[in-house]
Amino acid sequence: MNPDAPKPLDGFELHQEHASYTPVGVVSLEEAVDLMTRAIIYAREQRISRLLVNALKLTGFPTPSLPQRYWIARGFAAAAAEAVAAAFVLEPHLIDPGRFGVVVAWNLGLRAEVFTDLIEARTWLLSNAPPTPNPLGFTA
Repeated sequence: MNPDAPKPLDGFELHQEHASYTPVGVVSLEEAVDLMTRAIIYAREQRISRLLVNALKLTGFPTPSLPQRYWIARGFAAAAAEAVAAAFVLEPHLIDPGRFGVVVAWNLGLRAEVFTDLIEARTWLLSNAPPTPNPLGFTA
């Protein structure tokens, strides 16, 4: 066993065509973002190209502001390094109606989308679909 190999994250599971990550806890926004970023990095390092992040069990943080959404998407894109596609399952109040973070992520090379339903997220992740059209007309 390689002692330098990264250890799997709690809540990280391998599936046939993707991996999933289900973090649990009452955390700050920064802690939630850090947990998800570490999962993206772990997936990339393990050469896992599709990651389903179920963040429904993370609580304790407010809805991100527009600038926070930009920096979160930018960080996720950097962590993925164009090697990981990610579907995020979030509480509805955390999803921007214009999908601003998704647009930023796509523009920075991360194939990403947000959902409130786990099955829809998995279906999208395993397809090669683009992001969902948004009412504000942002394009990736």
